[in-house]
Formats: sequence, C-alpha cells, structure tokens
Amino acid sequence: MINWDTIPRVGGDFTASGPDPGSLVVAEDRRQIGFLFGFLILVFVLALVRGVTGGQTTGGRVAAAVFCVVVIAVLAAGGFRMIRRPARLEVSADAVRFVQRDGHASALSRQSGNELRFVKQHRSALSRIWTLGVSVVGTDTVIELPGFFARNAIRKACGSCGWRFVN
Repeated sequence: MINWDTIPRVGGDFTASGPDPGSLVVAEDRRQIGFLFGFLILVFVLALVRGVTGGQTTGGRVAAAVFCVVVIAVLAAGGFRMIRRPARLEVSADAVRFVQRDGHASALSRQSGNELRFVKQHRSALSRIWTLGVSVVGTDTVIELPGFFARNAIRKACGSCGWRFVN
C-alpha cells in the first residue's frame, strides 16, 4: 500500500493504486471514447468492404482485407482498453490529482493556491496539436489532460471541493 503522506503533491509523478479516499473522481467520458473508436472502426469496415469488392486483382483484394482487418483489430483493442480503464481526475479539498491509465499520477496542491484555470498548450515545440490542461493560477505546474474529459464535470467536482476556476 502506498503512503500518500510521503509522496510529493505538486507536479511530481508517482504511482497510484486506487482513488484517494474522500476524493471526487472524474473519469474520462466513455461515450466520447466509444463514439470515436466506433466511428473509426465503421470507417475501416466500409474501407474493407470497398477494398474487397472493388479490388482489381486477387492480390489487391487480399492486401486491402489484411490491412483493414489489422487496423480494425488494433482500434477495437485500443478502444476496449481505454473504456475499460479510463484515466481519472481525483479532486479533494487539498489536491487535484490526475491518474493516467498506467497508474502514474501528477497533482496540484492547495498549498499553491485554490484558484484553478484551464490552459491550452502545444504538445511539443513544433506541434500544431493543442492539449487541455489544468493549472493553479500563478504557477507553472500544469496537469495535462487527454481529450476525453468534460470541462463541466471538472468544474463541478472542483467547485464542490472548494476549488475555484477563473476561466
């Protein structure tokens, strides 16, 4: 069992086994995950049908079938894994902790302040992809969230534990 008192609470990475007792848990929205992966699987099923029926040669039909079946299997396994074990945000009166699917967590402490803000940042220096994050106002520490969290659910959970959002 992990002793939470010996683990740094501000921005550090540490391993977590289960939700912190007394915290509100906001999990990734499984409907959003299911919709995305369901849509992608449907697209590749249609590509499979089109590739097999529209192929000019037997080799082309086989290549289309193998490629689409592999992609469908990878998407189904990935979607099932994400739905089965979603990432979560644990909100308590003293900390906001983000726990990834693999159990690693990072946290924001109330000692840094009680005002939170949503921030958008680039995934890397040359990236065009923006990611959503949560930060304590006036600090550089950001918890980067994947795209399947609903802002309203995060605001509601944080508000009920005494945190306030400025944006």
